[in-house]
Amino acid sequence: MTGLAALAWRGLGARRLRTLLTVLGIALGVAVLLASLATNAGIDRSIDRTVAHLVGRADLRVAAFQERGLSEATVAAIRDTAGVEVAVPTVERRIYLRRDADVVGPLPPPVTVLGIDPQLDALVHNVAIVAGSPLLRADEASAVISERLALADGLSLGSELTVDGAGASERFRVVGIAAGDGPLVGSSGRTVILPIAATARLFAVEGGVDRVDLRVAEGTTVDAVEAALVDRLTLEPYVLSSPLELGASLRASTADFQATTALIAAVALFVGAFLIFNTLSMTVSERVREIGLLRAAGATRRQITGFILVGAVVLGTLGSLLGLVVGTGLAALMAGYVGAIGSVPIGSLEVEPSALAIAAAVGLAVTVAAAFEPAWRAGRIPPIEALRLRAQAGAGQRAQLRWLVAVFASVAILGLLIWPRGAAGTGALRALAVYGVLLIATLLSPFMLRPLSRVAGAPFSAVARLEERLARGSLVRDRSRAALTVGALTIGLAMIVAVGGVAQHARREAGGWLAGVVPGEVVLTSIRPVGLDEAVLDDLRDADGVARVTPMATFDLALDGVRVDGAAVNGRALLEDGRLTFVAGDRTDALTALDAGGAAVLPRSQAERLGVRVGDSLRFAVGGERVAELRVVGIVERALAGSAGETILVGWGDARRHFGVAGADSFAVRFATDAPPDARAEVEWIAQVAALEPATLPRIEGAIGDALGRIFGLFDALALVAVVIAALGIVNTLTMNVVERVREIGILRAAGMTRRQVGRMVVVEAGILGLVGAVLGGLTGLLVGAVMIVLAGGRLDVAVDVPWSALALTAVLGLAVSMAAAWYPARLAGRLSIVRAVQFE
Repeated sequence: MTGLAALAWRGLGARRLRTLLTVLGIALGVAVLLASLATNAGIDRSIDRTVAHLVGRADLRVAAFQERGLSEATVAAIRDTAGVEVAVPTVERRIYLRRDADVVGPLPPPVTVLGIDPQLDALVHNVAIVAGSPLLRADEASAVISERLALADGLSLGSELTVDGAGASERFRVVGIAAGDGPLVGSSGRTVILPIAATARLFAVEGGVDRVDLRVAEGTTVDAVEAALVDRLTLEPYVLSSPLELGASLRASTADFQATTALIAAVALFVGAFLIFNTLSMTVSERVREIGLLRAAGATRRQITGFILVGAVVLGTLGSLLGLVVGTGLAALMAGYVGAIGSVPIGSLEVEPSALAIAAAVGLAVTVAAAFEPAWRAGRIPPIEALRLRAQAGAGQRAQLRWLVAVFASVAILGLLIWPRGAAGTGALRALAVYGVLLIATLLSPFMLRPLSRVAGAPFSAVARLEERLARGSLVRDRSRAALTVGALTIGLAMIVAVGGVAQHARREAGGWLAGVVPGEVVLTSIRPVGLDEAVLDDLRDADGVARVTPMATFDLALDGVRVDGAAVNGRALLEDGRLTFVAGDRTDALTALDAGGAAVLPRSQAERLGVRVGDSLRFAVGGERVAELRVVGIVERALAGSAGETILVGWGDARRHFGVAGADSFAVRFATDAPPDARAEVEWIAQVAALEPATLPRIEGAIGDALGRIFGLFDALALVAVVIAALGIVNTLTMNVVERVREIGILRAAGMTRRQVGRMVVVEAGILGLVGAVLGGLTGLLVGAVMIVLAGGRLDVAVDVPWSALALTAVLGLAVSMAAAWYPARLAGRLSIVRAVQFE
């Protein structure tokens, strides 16, 4: 067997181009897998760090469910619960820092004020101080700011901060600077830590705190304290969570991203398996006589099978090692990109040895799995038949497409074993469904090849009729090989179309929400609840050219023990503005009922999930044993967006009376049709004075589009790797076709065909492959995109969800990639000597 292994090495060296292309294909697949593993691991580590920053050494967190916060009685009940060693209250608010009066222009971003008890907080939370000291006393007018805020606003130790509160302002001296972004997530790194008493005065917090972090005493279990808290805390709604549950919540927000990157990595590996499968099948067909001689010399079937598998192991090892190098660089790029666009900073990337080992092992395993069928087939070549034939392999020696099912299963199982822990459940099911669609499309490609090649050859026939006919005949001569090549290209292009379709659907949903739900052209957002009796609302309504100002607020609702998003709206304003598309219930009656109270309007998505219809009642917990019962008066196509989905709409009366909503967090401004040109400027000036942030609907839609573009652009780039791997397969296929047709090309040259015509024939062959792959990839991509949208809970509109731009890109990409891949084979064919080609056997 040692001699056969050496022969396998020499065989790979004798076919350097094919070996190099196959190694590169494996390397690219392994690189994408390693980048996915490393980035997802980085996200998980970042989440763990974030949870540690948020809760420190706390074992449990009790957070307020309503805007009014947790009352003094609830905080006292937490402290007095058996087993609680220490309970640390925190108040969190967002506000603008006062700036010098002579400074003009837009307001700087707001800051998040964190009110803490310095003595208690130090027992639970770890705030890294890079300069100065932490807060020491609860009665001092001191502040600790984050390092990012200090750099952005030019602050340092000893700087004075003026914080405007509810009708008053206070000055604080910076005594410390916390490392990085400070202890909070979602504050954009602009954090100010103040004594809790000063925070309560500033924001008129009447005994209410936003959360209490507590540590369990020794000898007491977390479960026991949790059960005791559930029994004692009955005055108001709250959320009780552990660090593990906080981490799970953060992981859920990144699950779709992790699942999609893992899926694309699996697809790249699957396309790489096509390349390996096809390469080794071509090698077996090309070396029929050599294998027959080995069999005649006494080599057993097992030895011949091992001979082919040794070559596969060499290819897999070289490709995996190269993939680890490329993947490490790709992982660094991905981590930096994700950190820039995501809400969870990854920080410095650490490629763990386990990720390197997994990526290399998976790359080698996929290579061997893809090589089994060609190796098994080589071992069963009869010596006499092999010696009689050379390159004209029989039907039994063609690549067996059914073996792809086994390769598919191997890659799928490996993918499930390394699937991201935060993307389990429906994410894995969605990936398997997509993967299955791709496999079916691949298995159908041999049956579609002949009719589609006729269609794809038509454009080339108009300018190179002879070359087109010869190229098409070459493709269908070995249909399995061509089908595998087209299948690989189909999968890569299908993922680009699918990602484009999902992105277009997301943009359309966002645009439909803005156009169909928001009752105005400009939205003013506030970092604090603005009471409906505050002067700013009248100022906006009295502004020249303003037809209507609609206050809105989003908040949390507790329905059957589950948090759902709610929104307070003015039914009359929505009715007059013509917003909301009703799919059930009478529009006028429903919106009028919102203002009257005791009513709710649900978005279709929530109604379907909850299984409710118009006329049903929903019971929301509001504290203690009390519940607020609201009747469903209407179901709309879309509603206002909340933090985790669409909101249940209620009237302002119910929102303030039952759910503790103190004021609006946004205002929609509708201008009159005859508004003067400077009407918008006046509204923006009023907003700036009141510390409101204005944004037009096109600006919001553009921001959403930009965010989606950055995320889906990354997915497109990863999917493009699969197309590159498919292109390497095209080079291999066309080169093999040229080698097998050396004598035929020599005869054509002897009959008068020029070198240019021979090269053009190979390019046309590649072009037909590319167009067939583009057609199949486009159709498959549409189906894959539809599956991804439907399984994600979206509603598919076939008439508007066709990603025409992605389809056009696929057609151009398929043709360009395949014809570029034809450069070397065409050059090789055109340079063949007529005499040597005719004598070739």
